Amino acid sequence: MVISSKQLTHFSIHALDDKVGGIRDILFDDETFTVRYLVADTNTWLPLSRKVVISPISVKQLACEDETVHINMTVDTLKNSPSIDEHKPVSREYEENLFKYFGYGYYWIGPGAWGEFAHPDELVELQHAEESDTVHPQKTSNHLRAVGEVGGYEVATTSDNVGHISNFIIDTRSWKIVLLVVDTNNWLPGGKHLALLPSDIKNIDWAAHHVSVNLSQDELMNRPEVDNDKISEDGYIATLCSDLNSNK
Repeated sequence: MVISSKQLTHFSIHALDDKVGGIRDILFDDETFTVRYLVADTNTWLPLSRKVVISPISVKQLACEDETVHINMTVDTLKNSPSIDEHKPVSREYEENLFKYFGYGYYWIGPGAWGEFAHPDELVELQHAEESDTVHPQKTSNHLRAVGEVGGYEVATTSDNVGHISNFIIDTRSWKIVLLVVDTNNWLPGGKHLALLPSDIKNIDWAAHHVSVNLSQDELMNRPEVDNDKISEDGYIATLCSDLNSNK
C-alpha cells in the first residue's frame, strides 16, 4: 500500500483490545528515508500526556476505509513502553531499550533498511541476543527526523529556492519514503505539487530549514505533478517513480 504522510497522521490507533489515540507524527531516517516510528498522541488515553512511539514492526494492518492503524500489542503494552519525552533527540540508547522491551531484532544491524531484511515484519520474531558483538559500524548512530518538522522546509535548488516540502509518500510494505512533494505555491502563484525523489536530496539543513537538491530550478519545475487523488491508486506512484528514475 502507498499512503501519504498527510493521510497517515490522521489515522487512529487500534490495539488488540481497544482504541489508543491517534498518529501525531512520523519519524524517518534521513539517510535511508525509511520510516522508523509512528508517534502516538496520548492525550486521549493517558492521564498525563507522554509521547510513545510505534515501530512499523508492530503494525498489523492499515485500514484506509476507516483511517485506522491496527497494531499487534495491547493498550497496556503500549502505555508501559519507554517514553521519548526524556530522549530528545531520540537516542540510539532509547531505541535499544525500546526494541528490548518489545523483543524485536535491531534494524540497524545489517546492510538493509531493516537489518538483514527489506521489510520490517521480518524482524517480528527475530530476537536480539547477538547484538552486542555484531552492531554494524555505520549504524551506531541514528538520523531520525520528524515529518512534522521537515514538512515546510524550503527547497533549495542549485540556482534558487523553489517552494517547500509539503508531503511524503510512503510505501507501507517496506516503509520507505519513495517520493517527497514540493509545493511551489509560496514561490509561484497558482503553484504546483511536484515529485521529488529521495535520491535528489543533497542535504537537509536543520538550522536554515532548507532541503538542498541536486536539481536546477528549471529541472525541478519540469518534474511531474503529483495528483493527490491518485496516490492510493494501484501502480500510480510506482509508475511515477519509475519514470523519474529512468530520466535521471
